[in-house]
Amino acid sequence: MRALVVGGSSDIGASCAHMLTELGHQVLLWGRDQPRLAAAATACDATTRVMDLTDRADLTAAAVEAGDLHAVVWAAGVFDWGPADRADPAAWGQLLDVNLTAAALGTRLLLPGLLRTAPSALVYIGSTAARHAFPDNAAYVASKHGLAGLVGGVWADVRDRGVRVSLVSPGLVSAGAGLRAPLATEHPEAMLRPSDVAAAVRFVLTFPGPGCPVEVVLANPRG
Repeated sequence: MRALVVGGSSDIGASCAHMLTELGHQVLLWGRDQPRLAAAATACDATTRVMDLTDRADLTAAAVEAGDLHAVVWAAGVFDWGPADRADPAAWGQLLDVNLTAAALGTRLLLPGLLRTAPSALVYIGSTAARHAFPDNAAYVASKHGLAGLVGGVWADVRDRGVRVSLVSPGLVSAGAGLRAPLATEHPEAMLRPSDVAAAVRFVLTFPGPGCPVEVVLANPRG
């Protein structure tokens, strides 16, 4: 079996790659940070591709190179802190390009291969920001609301064709931008771990029977 982790240079992506390897998948990692991507690949004997998801030609070429897959975990994402009235429009544009537009285009490019190998799975890493709004996160919240809509629409299109489509929505995770949240300092024990997110993805991939956990929400115990 072959699996792809998009955003494999992130802590969550690396944890998902390790989990997929444990399930017996041959893993391919896409990411923008070459040293971190190489470290993740070494830990799980994966192959890698350094790429820019916002480059449509690069994304198209990578999808063709990847070929047919049995599982895709879309863990790519960026974050921007700050109030809406003082946000950098360029940063917001980049955030929406990575978090939503690239996910939509990547889905279009990778889904035919998943349909050919069905039963297969397409799992997106979202956020509790997909269902709630938070201050200083307007563009991020918008991108995750949009991702939830994308997941729902894709599931409706392929639910009868053997592809599980799911959104895993964690709260604050002790990785990346999550480490800058007040909870990380005030109650570090309440932070989710990247391995917790990977465990939720594993739950989707190994769920018995014909059902599909279309959304898995991981909440922090406080915060």
